Amino acid sequence: MARTSRKNPTATLELGAIRPRYSVAAYIRLSVEDNKKKGDSVETQKSILDDFIAMNPELHLYDYYIDNGTTGMNFSRPAFQKMLSDAENGVINCIIVKDLSRFGRNVIDTGYYIEKYLPVLKVRFVAVNDNFDNSVVNPGDSIMLPLKNMINEAYALDIERKIKAQQRQAMHNGDFIGARSPYGYLKHPENCHKLVVDPQTAPVVRQIFEWAYEKAGINDIARRLNEAGIATPSHTKKASGHIKHENLLGNNKWQTHTVALILSNEVYTGDMVQGKSKTTAHNQMRSEEIIRKICPPRD
Repeated sequence: MARTSRKNPTATLELGAIRPRYSVAAYIRLSVEDNKKKGDSVETQKSILDDFIAMNPELHLYDYYIDNGTTGMNFSRPAFQKMLSDAENGVINCIIVKDLSRFGRNVIDTGYYIEKYLPVLKVRFVAVNDNFDNSVVNPGDSIMLPLKNMINEAYALDIERKIKAQQRQAMHNGDFIGARSPYGYLKHPENCHKLVVDPQTAPVVRQIFEWAYEKAGINDIARRLNEAGIATPSHTKKASGHIKHENLLGNNKWQTHTVALILSNEVYTGDMVQGKSKTTAHNQMRSEEIIRKICPPRD
């Protein structure tokens, strides 16, 4: 009987014998202010994560989780929450990000997820460019991790302050800063901060005000609009490509609330009202100061 050599017991192992031990969630986040940074683009982040996974045979990509245009200051992000749900259900057991700032910019919550939440779930966490891996014991991480998270939060707060200052100046200058124009208006094709009359929907707005002037109730006005088969504001925006997410759409039936909002909106009197609310601790609150500027002529 031939004697088996003991010099290299792994020599008979084929490359395919090394099986992945980690089901990986590649998390990618791109905020609005990051859109101008090529180094933080979705494609760049994907490339970095793909390269890291390729160099580590114990890793197997389960899926990409992408939050595009979302802030890192809170964690109410669709893809992020889906990723946590998959982690809790055991679908994934490793999360990889380009750097810590992609995961989050809130020092307290980011620290909680990385140092408490994920370890309890036995989920490995890797921030590639920050050379952080919670499966590797590194005494310096206890100091560097909170410090980097503090720097990331300070950066986000500074950007937020600058954006708010620019928006407030724009409001004082009479510029429109909303994401979508009010029903009955369009953004000027050459200047998105100016409003012009929408020839398709402006007659509907005028009709609503005429009915209200004739003492028709908002219930009656909503009924008349539905009987006429007029598309609601959200479905009108969908048809023009300005609304794409289904969660922002109703059942295409006019509601009394929608009619009341139009009748109470000062923009239809020629005043552009902005700054009616402000965000404090992620909660939207009514602002005491309302900025009013005259809109372009409606006719």
